[in-house]
Amino acid sequence: MNINAQRIINKPKRLLALFSTMVLLAVLAGWFVINSFFGPYKPGDITEYQINIQQGLSTAQIGQILAKENIIANSKYFELFVRLNNVDGKLKAGDYTLSPGMSLKEIVDRLMKGQSINIKFTIPEGYTLKQICEVLVKKGLAQEEKFWRIVREEPFSQFEFLKDLPKDDKRLEGYLFPDTYIVPKGISEKEIIEMMLQRFVEVYNQLPANESGLNFRDTVILASMVELESMVDRDRPIIASVFLNRLRIGMKLDCDATLQYIFPERKARVLYSDLEIDSPYNTYKYKGLPPGPIGSPGRASLEAVHQPAQSKYFYFVAKKDGSGEHVFSETLAEHNSNKKKLGY
Repeated sequence: MNINAQRIINKPKRLLALFSTMVLLAVLAGWFVINSFFGPYKPGDITEYQINIQQGLSTAQIGQILAKENIIANSKYFELFVRLNNVDGKLKAGDYTLSPGMSLKEIVDRLMKGQSINIKFTIPEGYTLKQICEVLVKKGLAQEEKFWRIVREEPFSQFEFLKDLPKDDKRLEGYLFPDTYIVPKGISEKEIIEMMLQRFVEVYNQLPANESGLNFRDTVILASMVELESMVDRDRPIIASVFLNRLRIGMKLDCDATLQYIFPERKARVLYSDLEIDSPYNTYKYKGLPPGPIGSPGRASLEAVHQPAQSKYFYFVAKKDGSGEHVFSETLAEHNSNKKKLGY
């Protein structure tokens, strides 16, 4: 085969290789263009922004919001991407967490799912309604005036145990169960309170048999006292037994926690002069249980009242060793001796 013939044979191969290279370059160029249009505005930027998309906004309006918040580079590219993917009109209202490091596909997928921002809040055991309100206001989940109006006025007729309670600021005290909750942003105060009341019902219905001899209302009142008088779970049934023993013989309960409930803010310690305050919550002055719960009891305190210890104790005093434990006694003389030993 001569040289010219060889060149004729090799020419189609060179043309094919050149065409393949041109196609590859075209694909790469297309990918670059598409990625610059539809890829992340700021690749690698994981900063998250909370974006609210209101009901009824068009694709163009949503794109303008995203561009204004620097989530995307250009609202027109966003509109084009939405239309090319045939999802125009399918983007949902809601609260979203979005990042400029997300591609348009990731953003649009999230907007189609209607993902909303969730807010987590925790109510510790023993918190009063006032403290619960403060937590919700701080988290942006409630307005103070509206919270108290709902506490006073909302019937919550699905909860039978609230039926005959006076419609005042203390009405729901003890019944908003202390727990950790995760709620969607924008949830109403009423919905939050209903959720907490329902959680109380769920927990209460799972308790063991009530062997205290108390009715439902008094059980919750005593559990709230046990909650605020004890720090370790093993002491709770014994503290419950102390109060029950006193109730059975008509002895005053002498509970510091009920006295603290009278004050606008908790005191570092109760003074002797405080013992003379004229209030139905002053169990140093009046016999029997106070008129209502003094905070939200947790499961352990409710269980302690349902299943109190079998004891002959009438007194207890807290240790000063940081353990949170108490020393119990049957007689006043023994109690005073324990106090002296502990450095009171």
